[in-house]
Amino acid sequence: MEVNVNRNDKKAFFENFNNEKNSSSYTQNFSQIIYYGVPGSGKSHKINEQTKSLPDEQKMRVVFHPEYTNADFVGQILPVQTNGGLEYPFKAGPFTRILKRALKNPDKPYYLIIEEINRGNAAAIFGDLFQLLDRNSDGWSSYSIENLDINAFIRSEDERYSDKTPPTTKKVGNIEFNENTSLRLPPNLSLLATMNTSDQNVFTLDNAFQRRWDMRLVENQFDDKDENAKIQRTAEIGGTNVTWEQFQTHINKRIGEMSSSMGMSSMEDKRLGCWFVKAEDGKISKEQFAEKVLKYLWDDAFKFSREEIFDIKDKTSSLESIVSAFKNGDESAPCNWTIFKNTSFISQLDNVQAESDVGETE
Repeated sequence: MEVNVNRNDKKAFFENFNNEKNSSSYTQNFSQIIYYGVPGSGKSHKINEQTKSLPDEQKMRVVFHPEYTNADFVGQILPVQTNGGLEYPFKAGPFTRILKRALKNPDKPYYLIIEEINRGNAAAIFGDLFQLLDRNSDGWSSYSIENLDINAFIRSEDERYSDKTPPTTKKVGNIEFNENTSLRLPPNLSLLATMNTSDQNVFTLDNAFQRRWDMRLVENQFDDKDENAKIQRTAEIGGTNVTWEQFQTHINKRIGEMSSSMGMSSMEDKRLGCWFVKAEDGKISKEQFAEKVLKYLWDDAFKFSREEIFDIKDKTSSLESIVSAFKNGDESAPCNWTIFKNTSFISQLDNVQAESDVGETE
C-alpha cells in the first residue's frame, strides 16, 4: 500500500517504510484471467475447478449485466434505519468486501469471480479501479488510487457497512492502514472472469482493458479424462441413437462451412459448446433439445440463413412449427430429424452411428 507522506514528517515516513516492508509478506498467489469461448464450452466450470477447494469466504462471484453499475460493484451511500433515526453509511460492494478480506488475511488466497464480464459496461463498472489492474511481478498493483469510502470501510469493524467513526489508524493484515493510505490490489487477490464470444447486444472490451488480463481460450472439446464429459458426449438425444457429440460435431462443421463460404468469421462464435445443453442421467430429452438447442439454432446461429439448415417448406414456417414437428415423432422415430434440410444431414448422423455400431461389435 502507498501513503501520501510528508518527507519532513519522520514518524509518517517510517510508518510508510514499514508498510512497504510488511506488504512483501503477502502470499503471492495472484492471477488475472478472462476465460473466453463459445456458449457452453465450460468457462465457468474451469473457474469452479480452480476454486472449488476454497471456502466461500475466500471467493466472491458477481455477474455483470447492462444495469450493473460502479456503485453495485464498489459500494454506495445508502440510508439505514437505526434507533436514532436514519444514518447514511457506505455499503460496500463485492469488490470492496473481497479486497478487505484479502488485506486482512495475507496468508490466504482470495478470488473475485466475474461472470459474463462483457454483458455489462466493464470500463464504467470498474471506473478508476482500472488503474489497479496493472500488476507488478510481486502481485501488487503497479499504481494506486485514492478512495475515501473504501479506505474508511477497510478501517471499519463491520464487514458490510462503514463504521460511523472508523479508527484513524488500524492494523489491517500486515499493514498499518490510516486515512491517507492509498489502495492497491494485494498479491493474494485474484480476478477471474468469463466472456462469451457469441453474445449479441453486449459491450465491447477495449484493447486497453483486455491487455491488463491474461486471455485464455477455453477450447470447445471434450476432456477424455473427465468422467462427466464421457457421459455428456455419449448422451442420446430424445431416445434416438443420435448422441450429443454426433449432433454437435456435425452442426458445428456446418457452421464452419457456412462461415467460410459466406466470409463471416464471426459465425464460428455461434458453434454449439460441448456443455450447451447438459445431459441428465446420460440422456438429453427431446423437449430439452427442442426448446434449447433448436431455439438457439433458429434465433441465433442461423438467424439470417435458416433455410441453409432447416427444411423450411414455406414462408410461414416458424420456430413454433419446427419445435412442434421435431417433438411430435412416433415410437419408431421419437424425434423428427426431417426438420433439417435434405437427407444428407440425417444420413451423416446415421453413417456416424453405423460406424460406431460396427466399432463396438469388432
